[in-house]
Amino acid sequence: MALDVVRGLAVLGILVMNVVEFGLPLTAYDNPAYAGGHRGADLATWFVQVVFFDGKMRALFSMLFGAGLVLLAERMTRRGQAAGVADLLLRRCLWLVPFGVLHRFALQWTGDILYQYGLLGVVAVAFRNLRARTLIVLGLVALTAFVPIGLLQYGRSAKVRAQAAEAVRLEDAGEKVPEDLAAAKKRWDTRLASIPPKPEALQKEVDALRAGYPAVFAHRWDYHHTFQSAYLYYHFVWDVLGMFLVGMGLMKLGFFAGACRTGVYAAWIAAGGVAAAAVAAWAAAWTARDFSPGAIELQLVRQTTYSFTRLVLALAWASALLLVVRAGRAPVLTGALAAVGRMAFSNYVLQTVCCTLLFFGYGLGLHGRLSRSMLMGVMLGVSLVQVCFSLVWLRRFRFGPLEWAWRSLTWWRVQPLRRSVSGPVAADPA
Repeated sequence: MALDVVRGLAVLGILVMNVVEFGLPLTAYDNPAYAGGHRGADLATWFVQVVFFDGKMRALFSMLFGAGLVLLAERMTRRGQAAGVADLLLRRCLWLVPFGVLHRFALQWTGDILYQYGLLGVVAVAFRNLRARTLIVLGLVALTAFVPIGLLQYGRSAKVRAQAAEAVRLEDAGEKVPEDLAAAKKRWDTRLASIPPKPEALQKEVDALRAGYPAVFAHRWDYHHTFQSAYLYYHFVWDVLGMFLVGMGLMKLGFFAGACRTGVYAAWIAAGGVAAAAVAAWAAAWTARDFSPGAIELQLVRQTTYSFTRLVLALAWASALLLVVRAGRAPVLTGALAAVGRMAFSNYVLQTVCCTLLFFGYGLGLHGRLSRSMLMGVMLGVSLVQVCFSLVWLRRFRFGPLEWAWRSLTWWRVQPLRRSVSGPVAADPA
């Protein structure tokens, strides 16, 4: 129950950010000045998003996936099936790969996580028997990779900025500018000119996504390939695998089962408050710089601290909810979240179906028409659809439709779907 409730929060919470990627040009996800508005209600919406949701729900979802690997392995071991644990877990992960390919390329969701979960889950399976604290340490080490990555990126950007400044100095002095400095100045000027975007560049993306399915497919073809190849191997391998390992360790400690002392959860909530304040301070500083791409020192701070603030805030969210569950409070809320969490796979894809039909040209074609704050109304509407769908579906069936397909493929036999008796259904450790 507790694991399902937290997973339900993660699934619904992911849409707070993902709806921006569905409804606005891609760069607006990272920079509010690119599209969707960054004043008034739109700015306030961005602040809430970046402080409390951006990456936090995905971090939580990733940790819960790792926790699910441990939970399934423990269940099989208790049933005397320890010899088949590795085989089953590997099949379970590998079947996510084709699901992810279809999700990204057929349903056109740029932010698909199923593909990398499948591939990196295979790696995580090899660590399943390590002690809890070892898993957590290894996960934190993986997340620390973003510190040198951030420093490397900052160093490259700082070099270009310095070369551009030297080119300007030479121009002002009437001296000849070497080709390398002129090229650097051009790159830096292009970077600074990207916000606000040129109307024609912005409109090209919007027009493609408001067109029919073939136009959407063609427009995003290269992006999809890059995201599931190069970006996976220099970014997500550290991000996702690190969160998997931390989640596996926390599951072994009983954290996601609500078995830790109240003081542990209270400490994570307090730490989450500190992390939120730090992110808010960074957001205020970037706002003061008008979201300039030239604020590379602020980008360095973001890059080197992002994984850890995400982790802390994700665990703060989970801690608050686990205390509510353990106290037996808000049963309507926790019951709805548990239903969504039991059908996390189906609901994750349902978000894509709903939002692509709302925003893309083969549906209502609303892409680029709503502001950032208005998109929150869409998020609430789609979330309500997911809650209702989950509650109604689970009255008659044991698993969500995609959970059933995934389980059947994993076990290589058709799983019973209809419920034979009333009452709560067993949680799927996905």
